Amino acid sequence: LGTLPDEFTNYQRSHTKIDRNAGKGHCAWGSEVDLDPFFGIMAVAPPSEWGPVGTPEPRAFGGNMDNKDLRPGTTLYLPVFNEGALFSAGDGHAKQGHGEVCITALETALIGKFRLTVRKDLSISMPYAETNEWYMTMGFNMNLEEAAKQALREMIALVGCNSSMTRDDIYMLLSMSADLHVTQLVDINKGVHMIFNKKYLP
Repeated sequence: LGTLPDEFTNYQRSHTKIDRNAGKGHCAWGSEVDLDPFFGIMAVAPPSEWGPVGTPEPRAFGGNMDNKDLRPGTTLYLPVFNEGALFSAGDGHAKQGHGEVCITALETALIGKFRLTVRKDLSISMPYAETNEWYMTMGFNMNLEEAAKQALREMIALVGCNSSMTRDDIYMLLSMSADLHVTQLVDINKGVHMIFNKKYLP
């Protein structure tokens, strides 16, 4: 199962007690973890020409991104492929590490409030996100290195749209100041996201 399927072959269920008031999860083996809830799935409807699409893998429409940095207060941009966008969200997680290495997080029910805005001034082909402090780009591919390259290319393009820097200069700046994270390794398409702090823009 997960990232090491040859080493972990048994299914195991574990129940964690959640204390919402304290913001803690009490694991069956004795650990106490800080809750950090987010929705693993946020998506619009995929292009109709793709045919039936399930929920396990993240793609250009969003989907099962399992990105713990997409917290409340973050703006997520998704390309729209259908009339009305048909946004959906689910797969509530109370806690997850970058990588989600053994398939599961601390799964839970969540209730969320979303503000949906149509941005006709934007033309994008991949999801990205931002806060007041940073930009985030994403890459999805069965090959982890290709996912990293996609996230990097998307960030180069995004910084280029928000500065007068050359592509070469952006590439060097990102090498110094941006962080690549392995989002998850277990959702068919692996995920990598890059975070770049806006304070480094000239």
